[in-house]
Amino acid sequence: MSKNVLHFSPKDNFDKEVIQASNKNPVVLDFFATWCGPCRKLSPLLEEASSKHGFKLIVIDVDKNKELSNQFNISSIPHVFLYHKGKEIMQFLGLDTKKLQEMINYITKNTNKFSGLGVSVGGGNAPKAKNYYSKESNDIPEEPPESEDTYELNFRYNNETFGRRFLCVNTIGQVKSYVRSKIGVANISLFTPFPRKNYEDDNAILLDAGLSKREMLNVGLI
Repeated sequence: MSKNVLHFSPKDNFDKEVIQASNKNPVVLDFFATWCGPCRKLSPLLEEASSKHGFKLIVIDVDKNKELSNQFNISSIPHVFLYHKGKEIMQFLGLDTKKLQEMINYITKNTNKFSGLGVSVGGGNAPKAKNYYSKESNDIPEEPPESEDTYELNFRYNNETFGRRFLCVNTIGQVKSYVRSKIGVANISLFTPFPRKNYEDDNAILLDAGLSKREMLNVGLI
């Protein structure tokens, strides 16, 4: 179990554990029950995401926390909430992995300090070189101004994040060239952390690759 997971009980202070804690970094609430089938599938996914991305997860058994469940008007489970800066940011019902990914995307963009595990594959820290792969400089498109045709892509590598905008017609290969120029490593892979999806077709344009307009991608070594 992740150290960031708290199984909430009536003796716990909701204001301290959720509202105050969310002033620093996002906090996720998972209302569940042990007899709920979808809950038993979703809760481990949330705990895994908490471990990887370093956010605080509050697990609330509705049968043991009826007063709090009533305050949130919980009538169907699982019911997940995201809090940040003392306010509710979003929520979703059921085993909705698309909404879960949207929540994780928000968390990764709004966490002050990443505290999860590294994502590089193969072990060891890779060297960094801003001008690495200079021969690919012509393959790296200029950063466009924000518009309906742009994608805001962020990348996580060795516990650090960086990112920029790309046009919808830019290719996965051009995105990889940019990433190589930032981290100084040639053989890389790009994938979403959860649910895992690899982006291997370098000729695919972003519009057709299945990326969201604001996406967080992990960078692995191959």
